[in-house]
Amino acid sequence: MAEGRDPKRRKISRDDDDYMPGNIIKIELCNFMTFNKLTCKPGPRLNLVIGPNGSGKSSLVCAIALGLGGEPQLLGRATSVGAYVKRGEESGHISICLRGENKEETLSIMRKINTSNKSEWQLNGRSVGKKDINEVVQRFNIQIGNLTQFLPQDRVCEFAKLSPIQLLEETEKAVGDPQLPSQHHGLISKSEEVKKLKLAVESHNGTLNQLRDLNAGLEKDVKRVRQQEKLLEKAEAMKKKLPWLKYDIKKVEYMAALEQEKVAKLKLEEAAKVLCELKAPIEKVKGEKAKQEAKCRKINGLLDSSTKKRMQLLEKFDSMGVQIRGKYAEMEELKHQEESRQQRLAKAKEDLAAAEEELANHCTSEPPKKKIEQLSSQILELEEIANDMRNQRREKEKHLSHHKMIMKQHMDRLKEMENANNKRLTALRNSGSDKIFEAYRWVQENRGMMKSEVYGPVLLEVNVASQMHANYLEGHVPNYIWKSFITQNPEDRDLLVRNLKSYEVPVINHVASETHHRDPFRPTEQMRRLGISSRLDIVFEAPSAVKEVLIGQSGLDRAYVGSKETDEKSEQVLGLGIMDLWTPENHYRWNKSRYSNHVSASVESVDRSCLLSSNSDSNEIEGVKSRVVELEGTISATEESLRALQASVRKKEDEAAALQREREEIVNQMQSEKRKQRELEQLVNQRKMKLKMLEKKDDQDAEKKLKHQITELKAQQFKCTLEIKNMLTEAVASRRSFAENSLSSIELELKIREMESHAKQQEKLALQASLHVETCENASKKCKHELEVVQREAESIAVITPELAKAFKKMPQTIEDLEAAIQDTTSEANAILFLNQNILEEYESRQRKIEELAQRLEMDEKDLNTKLDEINTLKGSWLPTLRKLVSRINDTFSRNFKEMAVAGEVSLGEHETDFSQYGILIKVKFRQTGQLQVLSAHHQSGGERSVSTILYLVSLQDLTNCPFRVVDEINQGMDPINERKMFQQLVRAASQPSTPQCFLLTPKLLPNLEYSEACSILTVMNGPWIEQQSKVWASGENWSSIRIPATENQC
Repeated sequence: MAEGRDPKRRKISRDDDDYMPGNIIKIELCNFMTFNKLTCKPGPRLNLVIGPNGSGKSSLVCAIALGLGGEPQLLGRATSVGAYVKRGEESGHISICLRGENKEETLSIMRKINTSNKSEWQLNGRSVGKKDINEVVQRFNIQIGNLTQFLPQDRVCEFAKLSPIQLLEETEKAVGDPQLPSQHHGLISKSEEVKKLKLAVESHNGTLNQLRDLNAGLEKDVKRVRQQEKLLEKAEAMKKKLPWLKYDIKKVEYMAALEQEKVAKLKLEEAAKVLCELKAPIEKVKGEKAKQEAKCRKINGLLDSSTKKRMQLLEKFDSMGVQIRGKYAEMEELKHQEESRQQRLAKAKEDLAAAEEELANHCTSEPPKKKIEQLSSQILELEEIANDMRNQRREKEKHLSHHKMIMKQHMDRLKEMENANNKRLTALRNSGSDKIFEAYRWVQENRGMMKSEVYGPVLLEVNVASQMHANYLEGHVPNYIWKSFITQNPEDRDLLVRNLKSYEVPVINHVASETHHRDPFRPTEQMRRLGISSRLDIVFEAPSAVKEVLIGQSGLDRAYVGSKETDEKSEQVLGLGIMDLWTPENHYRWNKSRYSNHVSASVESVDRSCLLSSNSDSNEIEGVKSRVVELEGTISATEESLRALQASVRKKEDEAAALQREREEIVNQMQSEKRKQRELEQLVNQRKMKLKMLEKKDDQDAEKKLKHQITELKAQQFKCTLEIKNMLTEAVASRRSFAENSLSSIELELKIREMESHAKQQEKLALQASLHVETCENASKKCKHELEVVQREAESIAVITPELAKAFKKMPQTIEDLEAAIQDTTSEANAILFLNQNILEEYESRQRKIEELAQRLEMDEKDLNTKLDEINTLKGSWLPTLRKLVSRINDTFSRNFKEMAVAGEVSLGEHETDFSQYGILIKVKFRQTGQLQVLSAHHQSGGERSVSTILYLVSLQDLTNCPFRVVDEINQGMDPINERKMFQQLVRAASQPSTPQCFLLTPKLLPNLEYSEACSILTVMNGPWIEQQSKVWASGENWSSIRIPATENQC
């Protein structure tokens, strides 16, 4: 362990004014606790602040604490800074001047506080934040929260309650090396980490051993499992080769198919070449044959032309023969005609005489004009009647169309109203009445079962003309009434209650009262002046039963309607006895107490209506329905009248048609007689003309003409015969040439057929070769596809790698042998049985945990060794220094305590590596017969604890590195002897050159105490009775001018 070293302390240097850096040289208070204003200038060493209880000594301590950044909780008094403002004042301030690093440097810190618990900070007159103040305080190592430096009156008892551990922490902060607290905290945190690491190492070791033992028991089974896995892996490897063997077989088949395809293509090329050689001469012969056929066609054309000409000449010859025979026939006919003409002439005369006689005998009767006129007038009359009826029908049809249009309008209006009802029902459903549609439908469907009229829901029966009135009405009437059904008969009420119970809608039975009459609304002059114009019971329309229920249930006859003017004069409304008032903006209600007649008012804003937003008048609906029924009756009667009128029109039309037919028959008969007369006249005229034609003689030269024509026709006939002879001679020669060419063409045709036969045979062979090539190509494609499928399947199972190819060579080379080997290997693997199938997984999982734990254990052990090394290094620096510091404190404490009492010592309580339990033990003994006991409230009295505390603080005087120390009334409870000894030690300690500034507050001092120049006495004179005396001592400088020699320091 390293040797102890002296604590590193900031070198204390005093100027010629005896102040050190960080000393308080001036305190100013304004409206702080008991002081209106206070200015205090403490001395550089021991400051004795004396004054009666309640005079404000502790106020000075509070000012120092709060003025240097301390919190109110440190003082053990009030918890908020506002409580330190003098009573009756709103704000105050604390000003503390600290000595800087030299005489010329002064730091003025001011804290302004107010009753709102707000603080403002100033440093040398400049506004700053609390962070800047804390930096100044830390710069001079001022520790307001350390009880060894700052011990206010209300926390003296806390010092005695400090445990050894806490006392060590406070002592480390107050004296010694500034690194001691951080080193101590570092050791504590590192020792905690070491504890955790040791626990972790022990836990990991136990778990690791347990896992290793478990895995050791499974190694035999794991070996068998791995043997089985090896066999299965071997089988799997052989299974990987199986598809590749199939691939090799398919590859051989594919190569064979390609070879067959190649041979077939060569044969096809040879067949095609032979076919081309055979087809070439065929085309040449076909050319020759075409030439012969062209010659034949030409000759055949000439023959056809010659034949046509011959036929024309023969036809002409025959025609002339016919004409000659016809001429001879005409000559014979002329002879016969003359004979028959005489006979026909006589016959025509007889026919003419008969026709004239018939015409003379035919007489026409006079037409019945009167009858026709009578029928025409009757027809006209019937048509006029029918037209009148048609006009009446059109009028009735027009009226019927008009009524139907009106009825359609009423039906549309009714639908609109029903839609408005649906909107209101929907609004009710949205407001919480989920089954209102079902309840309404049930009432509509079962109205026949009810003895009286049933209304409802009430919302459908109410119609409000004004939206503003709808807002008032909906806001005034309870929501349950809008969804209620109203009956006027108890039986109807019971029926609805039974059947509408599941729909959760109220049923209200209204009993009409004949004796109850409600006064109509008559606004008074006062109401008019206030803008009251109506009452809620008259702003809406509804059936009387519904209206009575609304008025009775909601008091509508007591709710009045005002205007914006009423809002401005609302305070005058109560004088009219109105307790409920609605205006466009507000709803006013006044309630009078039954016991004290006190009137309370409430005002609510008017909400917009949600339920009554769609108005539909129930009376209007009933009116529209009755009008629809009336129109249906009118339309029905009109249609019936139209049907009767149509029957009458049809009857008149039938009568007119019958008369029309009768008139037409008469007219037809007259027209028939006239037609007969005209026909007879035409017959007579025709026979006269025929007689004239027969009487006319034919031309005498007709026979001579016929003979001349016959001679000419015979000459032409001879000429035709000569032409036919010449044409027949030419035709015989052409026919001979045609025959020769035809024979030559037939020979060429036979030759072509023979050659084509050979070509077709070769073509069949080429086609067979082509089909064979196609078959081979399909076979090769099929083999290629199968090869690709097998290859993909094989690659999906295993991709050939050099290692796998090497392993495949050691395996059987045929599918049968390979499958047998796979079967044998699988059977051998399956023969290895286990009770636990997951044993390998458990073993490997546990092995992974073992490896992880081993790594973690190694890291934890490494961290543990590192932490232990760090602790040893830090302990070697901290503990010797601390031991030396405690030893010095003990030397001073023992020496001082020996002068005052019997014995006392300060020791360090060590606990090996448990640095959080290290502490400072103060042991004291006030009786010769007693033993040294640890300072506590259980063993020592209050005075004894005070003596021990002040002596411990005095023991720290020479070791502390803080600029000042404050102790408030530590001498209370001491006996005079100990108090005198304690004071002498304080004075002696204050006289040392390195002693910090000290404030000792006490209400009194013993007489005949020994003082030195290191002592400054600050007397607090505060209160209403010492105003004159305080003026004399208004300045703290008066005290500094008084010095009492050591030989005459009696007071």
